[in-house]
Amino acid sequence: MDQVPITTHLPPIKPEHEVSLDTGGGAAANMSSSTADNGELRDVFDRIKTHFPPAKVKKIMQSDEDIGKVSQATPVIAGRSLEFFIALLVKKSGETARGQGTKRITAEILKKTILNDEKFDFLREGVCAEEDQAQEEEEEEESA
Repeated sequence: MDQVPITTHLPPIKPEHEVSLDTGGGAAANMSSSTADNGELRDVFDRIKTHFPPAKVKKIMQSDEDIGKVSQATPVIAGRSLEFFIALLVKKSGETARGQGTKRITAEILKKTILNDEKFDFLREGVCAEEDQAQEEEEEEESA
């Protein structure tokens, strides 16, 4: 029996297949479901041209000893989510850079974007921890 090669390139998911997260209550009620946000996400969605290979995503996921078997769809969904996240972060950082009159996204602009946009508030701990560590190192150098 001939084996059919498995490809990692998946056709793009069409925006009409999106599921609304606004259920009227709970944590989803805190999410903004305005037309502007939907347009923003669709714009980001349309610009994604690269994809994370599910095999590599699965390998990274399974590098954690707490993760056992992973279903076939899980790395695809995780990779796609990562694509959306990165595209949105780059778009917002680009807007921040343009607001400062530059065309280059630097680490400082990424920090400002993360600290100013509530969508990225889960990253603030990592950004602030790095700043705190850098300040502690500077203080140690000054006192020595």
